[in-house]
Amino acid sequence: MEKATCRFPNWVSAKIVDFYAEQGINYLFDWQLDVLTEANESIDQHLIFSAPTSAGKTWKVASTGKKVLFVLPYISVAREKLHQIQRCWRRDDIAVCGFIGPQASNPNEWIGAVCTIEKAASLTNRSLSEEWFNEIGMIVVDEMHMVFDSSRGAHIEHMLSKVLLWNSMNSSLKNKEKIRIIGMSATIPELKRLGEWLEGGKVCEANFRPINLDNHIIIGSEMKRIGSEECFRKFSEDPLITLATESFLGNQQTLIMISSKLEAERTALNIANHFHELKLLDDSMMERLRERADGLLFIKNGLERHGCKDRNVMAALAWGVAFHHAGLTMEERECIEMGFREKNIIILVATSTLASGVNLPAERVIIKAQTRGPSALTSLSYRQMVGRAGRTGHATRGEFLPRTSLVGRIIYLYN
Repeated sequence: MEKATCRFPNWVSAKIVDFYAEQGINYLFDWQLDVLTEANESIDQHLIFSAPTSAGKTWKVASTGKKVLFVLPYISVAREKLHQIQRCWRRDDIAVCGFIGPQASNPNEWIGAVCTIEKAASLTNRSLSEEWFNEIGMIVVDEMHMVFDSSRGAHIEHMLSKVLLWNSMNSSLKNKEKIRIIGMSATIPELKRLGEWLEGGKVCEANFRPINLDNHIIIGSEMKRIGSEECFRKFSEDPLITLATESFLGNQQTLIMISSKLEAERTALNIANHFHELKLLDDSMMERLRERADGLLFIKNGLERHGCKDRNVMAALAWGVAFHHAGLTMEERECIEMGFREKNIIILVATSTLASGVNLPAERVIIKAQTRGPSALTSLSYRQMVGRAGRTGHATRGEFLPRTSLVGRIIYLYN
Protein backbone atom coordinates (compact mmCIF):
# COMPACT_ATOMS: atom_id res chain seq x y z
CA MET A 1 0.00 0.00 0.00
CA GLU A 2 1.36 3.39 -0.99
CA LYS A 3 2.13 5.78 1.84
CA ALA A 4 1.85 9.55 1.93
CA THR A 5 5.49 10.58 2.19
CA CYS A 6 5.88 13.60 -0.10
CA ARG A 7 5.48 17.17 1.03
CA PHE A 8 3.62 19.79 -0.95
CA PRO A 9 5.34 21.36 -3.99
CA ASN A 10 7.33 24.48 -3.09
CA TRP A 11 5.10 26.71 -5.26
CA VAL A 12 2.06 26.03 -3.04
CA SER A 13 1.40 28.89 -0.64
CA ALA A 14 2.56 28.30 2.94
CA LYS A 15 -0.88 29.46 4.11
CA ILE A 16 -2.54 26.75 2.03
CA VAL A 17 -0.10 24.16 3.37
CA ASP A 18 -0.95 25.30 6.91
CA PHE A 19 -4.66 24.84 6.18
CA TYR A 20 -4.13 21.22 5.12
CA ALA A 21 -1.88 20.63 8.13
CA GLU A 22 -4.75 21.71 10.36
CA GLN A 23 -6.85 19.01 8.68
CA GLY A 24 -4.17 16.44 9.51
CA ILE A 25 -2.76 16.38 5.95
CA ASN A 26 0.99 17.02 6.05
CA TYR A 27 2.12 14.88 3.14
CA LEU A 28 0.92 13.85 -0.31
CA PHE A 29 0.87 10.47 -1.94
CA ASP A 30 3.48 10.00 -4.65
CA TRP A 31 0.83 10.01 -7.39
CA GLN A 32 -0.62 13.29 -6.08
CA LEU A 33 2.77 14.95 -6.22
CA ASP A 34 3.31 13.58 -9.74
CA VAL A 35 -0.02 15.02 -10.93
CA LEU A 36 0.69 18.41 -9.33
CA THR A 37 4.17 18.50 -10.86
CA GLU A 38 2.78 17.55 -14.26
CA ALA A 39 0.07 20.19 -14.00
CA ASN A 40 2.62 22.84 -13.09
CA GLU A 41 5.14 21.98 -15.80
CA SER A 42 2.71 21.30 -18.69
CA ILE A 43 0.73 24.52 -18.51
CA ASP A 44 -0.05 24.30 -22.23
CA GLN A 45 -1.97 21.03 -21.87
CA HIS A 46 -5.37 20.06 -20.59
CA LEU A 47 -5.22 17.35 -17.94
CA ILE A 48 -7.48 14.40 -17.17
CA PHE A 49 -6.74 12.07 -14.32
CA SER A 50 -8.44 9.15 -12.68
CA ALA A 51 -7.71 8.32 -9.05
CA PRO A 52 -9.63 7.67 -5.83
CA THR A 53 -8.58 10.81 -3.94
CA SER A 54 -6.85 14.16 -4.55
CA ALA A 55 -5.84 17.40 -2.88
CA GLY A 56 -4.67 20.94 -3.69
CA LYS A 57 -4.66 21.02 -7.52
CA THR A 58 -5.63 24.53 -8.60
CA TRP A 59 -4.17 27.11 -6.25
CA LYS A 60 -1.42 28.13 -8.67
CA VAL A 61 -3.83 29.32 -11.37
CA ALA A 62 -5.91 31.29 -8.87
CA SER A 63 -2.79 32.97 -7.54
CA THR A 64 -2.20 34.53 -10.97
CA GLY A 65 -5.55 36.36 -10.79
CA LYS A 66 -7.23 34.21 -13.44
CA LYS A 67 -10.67 32.86 -12.60
CA VAL A 68 -11.22 29.19 -11.80
CA LEU A 69 -14.53 27.36 -12.24
CA PHE A 70 -15.13 24.19 -10.22
CA VAL A 71 -17.91 22.11 -11.79
CA LEU A 72 -19.61 19.46 -9.65
CA PRO A 73 -22.65 17.29 -10.46
CA TYR A 74 -24.96 17.76 -7.48
CA ILE A 75 -26.02 20.62 -5.23
CA SER A 76 -25.01 18.84 -2.02
CA VAL A 77 -21.58 18.01 -3.45
CA ALA A 78 -21.10 21.57 -4.70
CA ARG A 79 -22.04 23.09 -1.35
CA GLU A 80 -19.62 20.86 0.49
CA LYS A 81 -16.81 21.76 -1.92
CA LEU A 82 -17.69 25.46 -1.74
CA HIS A 83 -17.29 25.52 2.04
CA GLN A 84 -14.02 23.58 1.84
CA ILE A 85 -12.45 25.85 -0.79
CA GLN A 86 -13.66 29.02 0.92
CA ARG A 87 -12.04 27.96 4.20
CA CYS A 88 -8.80 27.16 2.38
CA TRP A 89 -8.47 30.05 -0.07
CA ARG A 90 -9.46 32.81 2.31
CA ARG A 91 -6.01 32.25 3.87
CA ASP A 92 -4.61 33.97 0.77
CA ASP A 93 -7.49 36.46 0.39
CA ILE A 94 -8.82 34.68 -2.70
CA ALA A 95 -12.57 35.23 -3.05
CA VAL A 96 -14.71 32.17 -3.81
CA CYS A 97 -18.44 32.25 -4.50
CA GLY A 98 -21.06 29.65 -5.32
CA PHE A 99 -23.26 29.35 -8.40
CA ILE A 100 -25.45 26.64 -6.96
CA GLY A 101 -28.91 28.05 -6.34
CA PRO A 102 -30.71 31.06 -7.80
CA GLN A 103 -28.08 33.55 -6.64
CA ALA A 104 -25.63 35.24 -9.02
CA SER A 105 -22.48 37.28 -8.43
CA ASN A 106 -20.68 40.04 -10.27
CA PRO A 107 -17.61 38.58 -12.04
CA ASN A 108 -15.47 41.28 -10.45
CA GLU A 109 -16.28 39.94 -6.97
CA TRP A 110 -14.68 36.49 -7.22
CA ILE A 111 -11.70 34.50 -8.44
CA GLY A 112 -13.02 31.01 -7.76
CA ALA A 113 -16.57 29.85 -8.53
CA VAL A 114 -18.09 26.54 -7.43
CA CYS A 115 -20.91 25.55 -9.77
CA THR A 116 -23.30 22.76 -10.58
CA ILE A 117 -23.13 21.51 -14.17
CA GLU A 118 -26.04 23.59 -15.46
CA LYS A 119 -24.90 26.73 -13.62
CA ALA A 120 -21.39 26.35 -15.03
CA ALA A 121 -22.78 26.06 -18.56
CA SER A 122 -24.87 29.18 -17.99
CA LEU A 123 -21.91 31.05 -16.49
CA THR A 124 -19.65 30.31 -19.45
CA ASN A 125 -22.39 31.48 -21.84
CA ARG A 126 -22.71 34.66 -19.81
CA SER A 127 -18.95 35.25 -19.87
CA LEU A 128 -18.96 34.92 -23.66
CA SER A 129 -21.85 37.33 -24.14
CA GLU A 130 -20.41 39.85 -21.67
CA GLU A 131 -16.90 39.42 -23.12
CA TRP A 132 -14.99 38.38 -20.03
CA PHE A 133 -14.40 34.77 -21.12
CA ASN A 134 -10.69 35.56 -21.40
CA GLU A 135 -10.58 36.18 -17.63
CA ILE A 136 -11.11 32.47 -17.00
CA GLY A 137 -7.87 30.55 -16.54
CA MET A 138 -9.10 27.07 -15.68
CA ILE A 139 -12.23 24.94 -15.58
CA VAL A 140 -12.08 21.98 -13.19
CA VAL A 141 -14.69 19.30 -13.85
CA ASP A 142 -15.07 16.92 -10.93
CA GLU A 143 -16.80 13.59 -11.62
CA MET A 144 -15.75 13.93 -15.26
CA HIS A 145 -17.45 10.63 -16.06
CA MET A 146 -20.73 12.61 -16.02
CA VAL A 147 -19.88 13.66 -19.59
CA PHE A 148 -21.25 10.22 -20.55
CA ASP A 149 -24.52 10.79 -18.68
CA SER A 150 -27.46 10.61 -21.09
CA SER A 151 -29.31 13.59 -19.60
CA ARG A 152 -26.65 15.97 -18.26
CA GLY A 153 -23.50 15.01 -20.14
CA ALA A 154 -24.39 17.30 -23.06
CA HIS A 155 -24.07 20.37 -20.80
CA ILE A 156 -20.48 19.43 -19.97
CA GLU A 157 -19.64 18.58 -23.57
CA HIS A 158 -21.04 21.86 -24.92
CA MET A 159 -19.24 23.92 -22.27
CA LEU A 160 -15.86 22.29 -22.87
CA SER A 161 -16.33 22.41 -26.65
CA LYS A 162 -16.69 26.19 -26.39
CA VAL A 163 -13.43 26.34 -24.45
CA LEU A 164 -11.66 24.24 -27.09
CA LEU A 165 -13.07 26.39 -29.90
CA TRP A 166 -12.16 29.63 -28.12
CA ASN A 167 -8.60 28.41 -27.56
CA SER A 168 -8.22 27.36 -31.21
CA MET A 169 -9.66 30.65 -32.54
CA ASN A 170 -7.19 32.47 -30.35
CA SER A 171 -4.22 30.25 -31.13
CA SER A 172 -1.89 33.24 -31.10
CA LEU A 173 -2.42 33.64 -27.35
CA LYS A 174 0.35 32.66 -25.00
CA ASN A 175 -0.15 29.46 -23.03
CA LYS A 176 -0.86 31.28 -19.81
CA GLU A 177 -3.74 33.14 -21.49
CA LYS A 178 -5.53 30.04 -22.74
CA ILE A 179 -8.24 28.38 -20.73
CA ARG A 180 -7.15 25.06 -19.29
CA ILE A 181 -9.43 22.09 -18.60
CA ILE A 182 -8.83 19.73 -15.69
CA GLY A 183 -11.01 16.61 -15.54
CA MET A 184 -11.13 14.39 -12.45
CA SER A 185 -12.90 11.18 -11.53
CA ALA A 186 -12.29 7.84 -9.92
CA THR A 187 -14.27 6.13 -12.66
CA ILE A 188 -13.61 7.69 -16.07
CA PRO A 189 -14.31 5.29 -18.95
CA GLU A 190 -12.56 5.89 -22.28
CA LEU A 191 -9.84 7.87 -20.51
CA LYS A 192 -7.46 8.05 -23.49
CA ARG A 193 -10.21 9.02 -25.93
CA LEU A 194 -11.21 11.88 -23.67
CA GLY A 195 -7.61 13.03 -23.63
CA GLU A 196 -7.54 13.00 -27.44
CA TRP A 197 -10.77 15.01 -27.57
CA LEU A 198 -9.22 17.63 -25.30
CA GLU A 199 -6.62 18.48 -27.93
CA GLY A 200 -4.23 15.74 -26.86
CA GLY A 201 -4.62 16.51 -23.17
CA LYS A 202 -2.33 14.81 -20.69
CA VAL A 203 -3.82 11.65 -19.18
CA CYS A 204 -2.83 10.44 -15.71
CA GLU A 205 -4.16 7.38 -13.96
CA ALA A 206 -3.55 5.95 -10.49
CA ASN A 207 -4.99 2.56 -9.63
CA PHE A 208 -4.14 2.23 -5.97
CA ARG A 209 -6.35 2.76 -2.93
CA PRO A 210 -4.83 3.91 0.38
CA ILE A 211 -7.12 1.44 2.17
CA ASN A 212 -7.65 -2.09 0.90
CA LEU A 213 -11.18 -3.27 0.25
CA ASP A 214 -12.53 -6.73 1.02
CA ASN A 215 -14.99 -7.56 -1.74
CA HIS A 216 -17.71 -10.10 -1.08
CA ILE A 217 -20.88 -11.27 -2.76
CA ILE A 218 -23.95 -12.74 -1.08
CA ILE A 219 -25.98 -15.17 -3.14
CA GLY A 220 -29.06 -16.38 -1.30
CA SER A 221 -27.81 -17.19 2.19
CA GLU A 222 -24.14 -17.72 1.29
CA MET A 223 -21.32 -15.18 1.37
CA LYS A 224 -18.32 -15.63 -0.93
CA ARG A 225 -15.30 -13.58 -1.81
CA ILE A 226 -15.52 -12.20 -5.32
CA GLY A 227 -13.45 -14.46 -7.54
CA SER A 228 -13.87 -17.48 -5.28
CA GLU A 229 -16.51 -20.22 -5.25
CA GLU A 230 -15.82 -21.15 -1.64
CA CYS A 231 -18.52 -20.20 0.86
CA PHE A 232 -17.08 -19.00 4.15
CA ARG A 233 -20.30 -17.83 5.82
CA LYS A 234 -23.99 -18.79 5.83
CA PHE A 235 -26.86 -16.70 7.13
CA SER A 236 -29.82 -18.23 8.95
CA GLU A 237 -31.81 -14.97 8.71
CA ASP A 238 -32.01 -12.07 6.25
CA PRO A 239 -28.35 -11.23 5.47
CA LEU A 240 -29.11 -7.52 5.16
CA ILE A 241 -30.71 -7.33 8.62
CA THR A 242 -27.97 -9.50 10.13
CA LEU A 243 -25.15 -7.37 8.72
CA ALA A 244 -26.86 -4.13 9.75
CA THR A 245 -27.22 -5.44 13.30
CA GLU A 246 -23.55 -6.46 13.43
CA SER A 247 -22.53 -3.04 12.16
CA PHE A 248 -24.63 -1.23 14.75
CA LEU A 249 -23.38 -3.30 17.69
CA GLY A 250 -19.79 -2.96 16.44
CA ASN A 251 -20.06 0.80 15.77
CA GLN A 252 -19.21 0.20 12.10
CA GLN A 253 -20.76 2.91 9.95
CA THR A 254 -22.55 1.24 7.09
CA LEU A 255 -24.08 2.49 3.84
CA ILE A 256 -26.75 0.33 2.25
CA MET A 257 -27.31 1.28 -1.39
CA ILE A 258 -30.83 0.64 -2.72
CA SER A 259 -32.24 1.21 -6.21
CA SER A 260 -35.49 3.04 -5.33
CA LYS A 261 -36.76 5.62 -2.83
CA LEU A 262 -39.61 3.40 -1.66
CA GLU A 263 -37.31 0.43 -1.11
CA ALA A 264 -34.79 2.63 0.77
CA GLU A 265 -37.48 3.73 3.23
CA ARG A 266 -38.83 0.22 3.61
CA THR A 267 -35.38 -1.22 4.28
CA ALA A 268 -34.52 1.45 6.86
CA LEU A 269 -37.79 0.85 8.72
CA ASN A 270 -37.30 -2.92 8.65
CA ILE A 271 -33.86 -2.52 10.21
CA ALA A 272 -35.21 -0.09 12.85
CA ASN A 273 -38.06 -2.49 13.70
CA HIS A 274 -35.58 -5.32 14.10
CA PHE A 275 -33.49 -3.16 16.46
CA HIS A 276 -36.65 -2.44 18.46
CA GLU A 277 -37.33 -6.16 18.82
CA LEU A 278 -33.69 -6.91 19.62
CA LYS A 279 -33.51 -4.46 22.51
CA LEU A 280 -35.52 -6.89 24.65
CA LEU A 281 -32.90 -9.60 24.09
CA ASP A 282 -29.63 -7.70 23.94
CA ASP A 283 -28.61 -5.07 26.50
CA SER A 284 -25.77 -3.88 24.25
CA MET A 285 -28.35 -2.51 21.80
CA MET A 286 -29.64 -0.03 24.39
CA GLU A 287 -26.08 0.76 25.42
CA ARG A 288 -25.25 1.78 21.84
CA LEU A 289 -28.37 3.95 21.69
CA ARG A 290 -27.56 5.68 24.98
CA GLU A 291 -24.06 6.50 23.65
CA ARG A 292 -25.50 8.58 20.82
CA ALA A 293 -28.81 9.71 22.36
CA ASP A 294 -27.79 13.39 22.51
CA GLY A 295 -26.58 13.35 18.90
CA LEU A 296 -29.77 11.73 17.63
CA LEU A 297 -31.86 14.25 19.55
CA PHE A 298 -29.87 17.08 17.94
CA ILE A 299 -30.57 15.66 14.47
CA LYS A 300 -34.27 15.23 15.31
CA ASN A 301 -34.52 18.86 16.47
CA GLY A 302 -32.74 20.02 13.32
CA LEU A 303 -35.16 18.11 11.11
CA GLU A 304 -38.14 19.55 12.97
CA ARG A 305 -36.76 23.10 12.60
CA HIS A 306 -36.78 22.54 8.85
CA GLY A 307 -40.41 21.41 8.98
CA CYS A 308 -39.85 17.67 8.70
CA LYS A 309 -42.99 15.80 9.79
CA ASP A 310 -42.24 12.49 8.10
CA ARG A 311 -43.04 9.75 10.61
CA ASN A 312 -40.85 7.24 8.78
CA VAL A 313 -37.80 9.52 9.11
CA MET A 314 -38.34 9.95 12.85
CA ALA A 315 -39.17 6.28 13.47
CA ALA A 316 -35.93 5.09 11.87
CA LEU A 317 -33.85 7.87 13.42
CA ALA A 318 -34.87 6.82 16.93
CA TRP A 319 -32.74 3.69 16.40
CA GLY A 320 -29.72 5.33 14.78
CA VAL A 321 -30.96 4.45 11.27
CA ALA A 322 -31.81 6.86 8.44
CA PHE A 323 -32.67 6.85 4.76
CA HIS A 324 -31.45 9.31 2.14
CA HIS A 325 -32.99 9.94 -1.28
CA ALA A 326 -34.12 12.70 -3.62
CA GLY A 327 -37.62 12.70 -2.12
CA LEU A 328 -36.31 14.42 1.02
CA THR A 329 -35.77 18.17 1.02
CA MET A 330 -32.26 19.53 0.69
CA GLU A 331 -32.31 20.62 4.35
CA GLU A 332 -33.45 17.18 5.49
CA ARG A 333 -30.71 15.46 3.49
CA GLU A 334 -28.08 17.82 4.93
CA CYS A 335 -29.22 17.06 8.51
CA ILE A 336 -28.98 13.33 7.83
CA GLU A 337 -25.57 13.69 6.14
CA MET A 338 -24.29 15.66 9.13
CA GLY A 339 -25.58 12.98 11.50
CA PHE A 340 -23.72 10.29 9.56
CA ARG A 341 -20.49 12.31 9.41
CA GLU A 342 -20.61 12.80 13.18
CA LYS A 343 -21.22 9.04 13.68
CA ASN A 344 -24.56 9.43 15.40
CA ILE A 345 -26.31 7.66 12.54
CA ILE A 346 -24.69 4.26 12.08
CA ILE A 347 -26.87 2.71 9.36
CA LEU A 348 -27.73 4.87 6.34
CA VAL A 349 -29.90 3.43 3.56
CA ALA A 350 -29.55 5.49 0.40
CA THR A 351 -30.30 5.58 -3.29
CA SER A 352 -27.59 6.23 -5.87
CA THR A 353 -27.75 10.02 -5.28
CA LEU A 354 -25.36 9.46 -2.38
CA ALA A 355 -22.82 7.52 -4.42
CA SER A 356 -21.84 10.40 -6.67
CA GLY A 357 -19.28 12.25 -4.63
CA VAL A 358 -20.85 13.26 -1.32
CA ASN A 359 -18.10 12.71 1.23
CA LEU A 360 -19.86 10.28 3.55
CA PRO A 361 -17.26 7.58 4.15
CA ALA A 362 -18.21 4.25 5.67
CA GLU A 363 -16.44 1.14 6.88
CA ARG A 364 -18.94 -1.09 5.10
CA VAL A 365 -20.99 -0.61 1.96
CA ILE A 366 -23.75 -3.05 1.07
CA ILE A 367 -25.45 -2.96 -2.33
CA LYS A 368 -28.81 -4.62 -2.82
CA ALA A 369 -28.16 -5.01 -6.50
CA GLN A 370 -30.66 -4.75 -9.30
CA THR A 371 -29.42 -5.98 -12.66
CA ARG A 372 -32.38 -5.10 -14.88
CA GLY A 373 -34.48 -2.04 -15.60
CA PRO A 374 -33.64 1.68 -15.40
CA SER A 375 -32.02 1.28 -11.96
CA ALA A 376 -29.81 -1.63 -12.99
CA LEU A 377 -26.34 -1.70 -11.49
CA THR A 378 -23.64 -0.85 -14.02
CA SER A 379 -19.87 -1.11 -13.67
CA LEU A 380 -19.68 2.71 -13.46
CA SER A 381 -22.23 3.02 -10.64
CA TYR A 382 -20.61 0.03 -8.93
CA ARG A 383 -17.24 1.80 -8.80
CA GLN A 384 -18.86 4.97 -7.49
CA MET A 385 -20.48 3.00 -4.68
CA VAL A 386 -17.22 1.19 -3.91
CA GLY A 387 -15.63 4.62 -3.40
CA ARG A 388 -17.71 5.19 -0.27
CA ALA A 389 -16.02 2.33 1.61
CA GLY A 390 -12.80 2.74 3.57
CA ARG A 391 -12.07 6.40 2.83
CA THR A 392 -8.66 7.74 3.88
CA GLY A 393 -8.68 9.32 7.31
CA HIS A 394 -11.98 7.72 8.25
CA ALA A 395 -11.32 3.99 8.39
CA THR A 396 -8.46 1.51 8.54
CA ARG A 397 -10.18 -1.07 6.36
CA GLY A 398 -13.13 -1.23 4.02
CA GLU A 399 -15.60 -3.98 3.31
CA PHE A 400 -17.88 -4.08 0.31
CA LEU A 401 -20.82 -6.45 0.12
CA PRO A 402 -22.75 -6.55 -3.14
CA ARG A 403 -25.92 -8.63 -2.79
CA THR A 404 -27.88 -10.33 -5.56
CA SER A 405 -29.45 -13.60 -6.60
CA LEU A 406 -28.22 -13.47 -10.22
CA VAL A 407 -24.83 -15.15 -10.17
CA GLY A 408 -23.51 -14.84 -13.71
CA ARG A 409 -24.50 -11.25 -14.38
CA ILE A 410 -23.32 -9.87 -11.10
CA ILE A 411 -19.93 -11.57 -11.20
CA TYR A 412 -19.45 -10.21 -14.67
CA LEU A 413 -20.34 -6.67 -13.62
CA TYR A 414 -18.17 -6.76 -10.53
CA ASN A 415 -15.16 -8.00 -12.41
